[in-house]
Amino acid sequence: MDTEKRNVWQVGTGSHERSYGDIFLKFSVMAVGPGDKGPYNEKIYSPYGDIKNSIRRFYQDAKKGDLVVLRLGTGQMLALGEIADDGPVINEEFGDIDDYHLQHVRRVKWFPNTKKNFPIRTLGGQVRTFAGVNASSVLRWIERVKVTSKALHRKLKHLPKPSVSLSLQELKRGLIAAGLSVERTNKVVTQLNSLRMIARWYQDEEKRLGKRPSEHETIAYMAIPFLQSLGWMRENAAIEWNGIDVALFDRLPSKDAFLRCVVEAKAFGSSVFKPFEQAADYARVKGREHCKRLIVTDGIRYAYFKKQGGEFKPQAYLNILRMRKHYPLYDCGGAVEATMGMVK
Repeated sequence: MDTEKRNVWQVGTGSHERSYGDIFLKFSVMAVGPGDKGPYNEKIYSPYGDIKNSIRRFYQDAKKGDLVVLRLGTGQMLALGEIADDGPVINEEFGDIDDYHLQHVRRVKWFPNTKKNFPIRTLGGQVRTFAGVNASSVLRWIERVKVTSKALHRKLKHLPKPSVSLSLQELKRGLIAAGLSVERTNKVVTQLNSLRMIARWYQDEEKRLGKRPSEHETIAYMAIPFLQSLGWMRENAAIEWNGIDVALFDRLPSKDAFLRCVVEAKAFGSSVFKPFEQAADYARVKGREHCKRLIVTDGIRYAYFKKQGGEFKPQAYLNILRMRKHYPLYDCGGAVEATMGMVK
């Protein structure tokens, strides 16, 4: 690939524990954030410090035809691509990628079979979200990359269709329409309204103290109250049972044969999609064959998985602060389906 007449950029994909590189590859995009304030404006984004400069470069400096490396960490290149649009757009579908707010989106033609691992820190000790590539070893690798004519001229993958945001009242109507009783629905909505106030407090770093909330707070103050509103009584919800953060049973006594749902609790801001295998391992223990549901949560976000054909697959996602009708990025349902899936 010729690098003399065009710039070479790198774009980050989160952390190893919470990477979104697969989403970029799936939809032929790259994205940066936060984008809650809309398109880039220097004055609006000035409070974001150096992140503002990444967003500015994304809008003003990167041009159609430039090359870009999809980076994970400081040495792992997931793919090489070519910018395929004339400028960024705001796309709210990318506003909640496992709690990353990446609404600034650009189209990229990612080339197949261009994954490459370099030593750690090849791109520096702390790399910006979006910046130029100056590492000579990476540039030499790019120059040697051979891309077929088919890959150069292939069509971009379609962007996800827009989803619909939901208010609490809209969630209420959706739950009733899905078959939840009015009494139970009212309890759920009332509890969610209370939990949203706590969640906003947790999100305000200036107000919360230390490293709060911990996983234990996630369980005690967020997950358990929500699960109780969904019909799981105290006697049916065992905390830290045989290594499981929260084990949900359909009857007593609390034993393997009656286990129906495994809840894996994570610290605030952790991934709720990547760790599901840990929860699945608990459900796969011999004698727990009737456990067909998994929930992974950080107290604010809930990923719901259901056993299908012997494997657990994502069914729905709920972010109590940003509820949506469905999530095309993950090919799963949204707030109504997630809530109904977690009902006792």
